[in-house]
Amino acid sequence: MFNTVSETYENLFDIKGRTTRKEYWSTSLFNLLILVIAIFLSETLFALLYFAVVVINFILSIKRAHDVGYAGWYIFIPIFNFILLVSNSDVNDNKWGPNKII
Repeated sequence: MFNTVSETYENLFDIKGRTTRKEYWSTSLFNLLILVIAIFLSETLFALLYFAVVVINFILSIKRAHDVGYAGWYIFIPIFNFILLVSNSDVNDNKWGPNKII
């Protein structure tokens, strides 16, 4: 799991890339764990990390939409976000990059 999360963070700001379902869920759960730990440490730390996690999850959602084969702006449709969470990756290469096999 930590290899997947570290790889996701290395390529985080490549918006035109793709994020597989495993990468998306692993990184989201890791971010949630960090936020839970931050709640107990400091309110200020939690507030800063919460902002960072919101930005990271926004980027991950865009890349997840690319992986399924849709444009990133589709994440603004609420029901579409649920579809992204459970959809399989597009097995073919698409305009956002090659298929990642993890």
